[in-house]
Amino acid sequence: MKVMKQIRYYLLALLTVMMLVGCTEDNSMSEFKYPTEEQEGSVDEVLKALKAVPGIYNVQYAPEGVDIDEKNDDKKASSDGKNEAKCYSFSFEQPVDHHNPQLGTYFQRCWLKFKGVDKNVVVLTHGYALSNYLTDMAKQLDANELHIEHRYFGKSLPEPFEDLKMTYLDADQQARDIHNIVSALKQHFFKTGKWISTGTSKDGITTALQAYYSDMNGWKDFNVYVPFCAPFMTGTTYTDGTFSCNDTNASAYMREVCGNGYPAGSKEAIAYERLRKIPELICTNQYIREAAIRACYNVYPDEFARVLEQYNNKSALSTGDKTKDETAYAVHIYYSSLFNKFSNVAFYTWAGIVPDLTPLINNTATVEQWSFFMQFITWDDEKLGEYLEKINKPKKAPATTRADEGSTPINTELSEEQWAFLRFRRETPSAPYRIQAFKELGYAEDNYDFVNGTGFLTAAECERVNYQFTNQYLYSQSAKSGLYKQDRGQLMTNFRKWVETERTQPIIFVYAYNDPWTGAGIGDDTANNNPMIERVVDGTAIHNDYFLHRSFYTIESEKMIVSALNKFLGN
Repeated sequence: MKVMKQIRYYLLALLTVMMLVGCTEDNSMSEFKYPTEEQEGSVDEVLKALKAVPGIYNVQYAPEGVDIDEKNDDKKASSDGKNEAKCYSFSFEQPVDHHNPQLGTYFQRCWLKFKGVDKNVVVLTHGYALSNYLTDMAKQLDANELHIEHRYFGKSLPEPFEDLKMTYLDADQQARDIHNIVSALKQHFFKTGKWISTGTSKDGITTALQAYYSDMNGWKDFNVYVPFCAPFMTGTTYTDGTFSCNDTNASAYMREVCGNGYPAGSKEAIAYERLRKIPELICTNQYIREAAIRACYNVYPDEFARVLEQYNNKSALSTGDKTKDETAYAVHIYYSSLFNKFSNVAFYTWAGIVPDLTPLINNTATVEQWSFFMQFITWDDEKLGEYLEKINKPKKAPATTRADEGSTPINTELSEEQWAFLRFRRETPSAPYRIQAFKELGYAEDNYDFVNGTGFLTAAECERVNYQFTNQYLYSQSAKSGLYKQDRGQLMTNFRKWVETERTQPIIFVYAYNDPWTGAGIGDDTANNNPMIERVVDGTAIHNDYFLHRSFYTIESEKMIVSALNKFLGN
């Protein structure tokens, strides 16, 4: 029986994931420091109160989380001058299907940094697995901080791990999960104070959609919603009526806006022109094309082989020309890598290393110059960060919306098979996200419009050659089999229409100028026409930054965010 379960598990793994993700996270937890004797009395009272809340189970004093900013955040003076912050974890019993309660329940993990029952509460609406980072919002408001793990991530599984089909994975179900937890705590634990929902990237999507569903259902859970860097992608409906979750708005924004607008002659302005020129030269310059193709083959040999297989099999997705197919793939790798660079590494830290193209164009470059060019065009954010560190230039600070590095304590209650599954989940945290993106959230893919002017390739040819690497392709067979149904962009279209027309939920949208995902965000026109919407765009931040850190957001942006918070919270 155990062997059969393992077989089912690996088959499931093969079926559900073979993917990459723009935003990933480390779900490990730091070592927990137990409370002092002086703290024990108050800890017991909080434990008792949490255990008395209907739906809450397995309350523990920080067994899986710890204040990861203990030296700074916990020094903030409380009303009696003492450190009052304590950390707890608990599980909340939720319906597997909120629309069909008889299907049973599952347990959703939560993590709470407690400062006082009379203080405000900041809720981090995770879009992925539970992690124990602290938010600036809680620090700014000296508030309690509640983290809610997204269903189907981490250990919050509505279906058995050996039969995990993601049947009940959608934004509506997660919104109802959050509503249940917040309602229980507001009624039985935190009876005063304001409630703030926040999150970054997919966490931010979850935050914004919570506002949408709250309005649709008449919930009064939160006083303000603050999504950071949240994209809202509607997908693409083609002229023949077919739909794809692939959305190119973020990629188009990266090509036209990211790195643009800097003073003439600055390293950023020079880098911007070079970055725009590279894909054009891959299409039109023989030397650069050959170097780019070799670079992609060296770094991604398996994917490259799939492109050649597509050509050799005379697939309808091939251009019928081997060099064109290889070039289209090279352009795809260049743009995908550049997307990660802009998203996760501050532009000013790497603008000065973008290769000079002149010696490459006329083939007078040295071996070292060619080698660096080939590396640069394939580097993602991690490889770029390693290089910047190597040459002693500043790279971005560790992502503040991810857990600290370290090992998760082993839970001996789990079986070997369960641990195998959890290890698999940690290694591929994007699995449910890619499925949800296919179904209703949309997924960012490359925009190839520029190649239409090269005279060598067309955008349509690039799309066909690289279709096998898109999220739509990965799950298209699942859709045909009826496993996953697409909403054809309906949720995101409805959300965007709601934000543009309704006046009932206060939302502060925060974006980073050089973050490609901003291209799929909420625009200025919406904010200008809706008094319940505030929009802040920072010129130095990246996709996962937080606004109180001076090396990330500017002081001006910080003031705008704090002012908007005060406006909606009545401070």
